[in-house]
Amino acid sequence: MMTFLQRLAPRTLRARLILLVLAVAVIAQALLLFAVGQYQRNQAQAVAVNLLVTSIRTLQTALAGMSPQDRAEFVRQASGGAWELIQRDPPRGARFQQPLTERRSVQEDEDPGLRRSLRSLAREVNQQLGRQSRVAVSAAEQPYLFVSLPDTATEDTQGQGGRPGRIMAWLKIPLDRVDPPVNMATAMGWFLSLLALLLVGAAFSWHITKPLTELLQATEKLAAGQPQPVVPSGPDETRRLGERFNDMLAALEHAQQTQRTLLAGLPHDLKGPLARMALRIEMTDDEQLKSGLSKDLEDLQKLVDQFVAYIRGMETGSFKPVPLELEQWLKSRIADLQQLGYPVQIKEITRAAVMADPGALERLVNNLVDNALHHGRPPVEFMLGIEGTTAVMTVQDHGDGIAESERQRAMEPFVRLDPARTRTGSSGLGLSIVSAIAKAHGASVELGQADSGGLKVVIKWPLMSGH
Repeated sequence: MMTFLQRLAPRTLRARLILLVLAVAVIAQALLLFAVGQYQRNQAQAVAVNLLVTSIRTLQTALAGMSPQDRAEFVRQASGGAWELIQRDPPRGARFQQPLTERRSVQEDEDPGLRRSLRSLAREVNQQLGRQSRVAVSAAEQPYLFVSLPDTATEDTQGQGGRPGRIMAWLKIPLDRVDPPVNMATAMGWFLSLLALLLVGAAFSWHITKPLTELLQATEKLAAGQPQPVVPSGPDETRRLGERFNDMLAALEHAQQTQRTLLAGLPHDLKGPLARMALRIEMTDDEQLKSGLSKDLEDLQKLVDQFVAYIRGMETGSFKPVPLELEQWLKSRIADLQQLGYPVQIKEITRAAVMADPGALERLVNNLVDNALHHGRPPVEFMLGIEGTTAVMTVQDHGDGIAESERQRAMEPFVRLDPARTRTGSSGLGLSIVSAIAKAHGASVELGQADSGGLKVVIKWPLMSGH
């Protein structure tokens, strides 16, 4: 049962808080309405019973000294035409109230055609009048209360089954004024007040949760590589939470700026030693030593180039996206790589237009190719398709791939996976550069396994509107 209720409950904090406030408001209003209604009903019935009993006793006393011919007219005038004196028994459908000294069964006490308030009123009248009078109540569309008048019975020669053989005079009292229907104005007023309370509760809950919702959106943008500060607002706790979040963003930006500064200076500092090493290698006469040193120098140069590419990839503010026919651009770039001797090919391609910075996109493709050739095996295959509103570019090699548990780490900076994918000349920045450039363009990067067993990199690029 608890699991079922948890599934029905809203998932967000805002929805749950609004639901809680609305539920409490409705329950509180319902309980208040019930309590007030019960109190008013009891008070109104007590007053009605007292007035009825007093009026009946007054009429009984007045009628005792009158002639039978004048009694009916007197009752009519005294009641303003509302009450009536009849010289016959109540209709067969009337429910007689039993004397208090006699035991009543549940079936006798409960009449499904009669409102509970009318049954209660008849019992109260019967109780206060005592054994001197009999009381009955009808369950017709127009309910009536029948009260017998003592010392007014006449002989009934035919009799009526189950009733005395004498006909009494009865006061016939309409109960529509004693127990009126629900006041629609009161009900409408209660409904409008409940609606106003619900609107206030919903607005209050919305205001309380708004800073948390904005903070959640800001954290999602931070996870997507697009940090954005929030405006602290709301209660003291949420305001302080927003302030701490902005402080965290500032500290993170400072750390990233320091990292970029250090990385930007490193390639420049290495250029001098690398140039001197190249000069000394050329001056040596030992061909074996020269070959080994040239290979080491080439690896060092690759590391420097990767640092430079990483720095450029992190500088997303310098990107200038322009409308780009991705399939034409990709065909041209693959053709250039093939002319340079790279084992790359296009397996499938579809027309797609995106917004992209051509220079950043070139660095992204170069890193994908270098990563595939450095850690996998050729050929490197490119595919371009469309899924809904995204252009899907897939790059896969024929190497050993990356274990599923290591794929998330593979896109982090300076992470090198051991042992199969670690070789000299690798700084662990290739896939992180791809991820940074893709995020800067609003794209996403996913790593998977190709049918050939190698690594498959899937980049989903937002299509231009209208394409």
